Amino acid sequence: MARASSSTVQTLVRWSGYYKELLTPEFQQVVDHYLVNDAAKKVGEIESIEILHRNDGSSPIHPSHYHPKDKELIISARTKPTNGPT
Repeated sequence: MARASSSTVQTLVRWSGYYKELLTPEFQQVVDHYLVNDAAKKVGEIESIEILHRNDGSSPIHPSHYHPKDKELIISARTKPTNGPT
């Protein structure tokens, strides 16, 4: 279920897991912003991003399990840098 997508940072990123296109428009923007700004600045060039979700195909948008008092909705993703461990 891997897919390729280009970003504004001129890299080719392999997407897997939940289809990014099925996210709400707001969360699609969040994922794109994370890729270009937060992830790239933190670890450099990104090889792949996996949007984690349940096996039943339901939306990966959920409240945080680590911070139950925080009611902001989030998605969980696994990022793999091009030159380094996950």
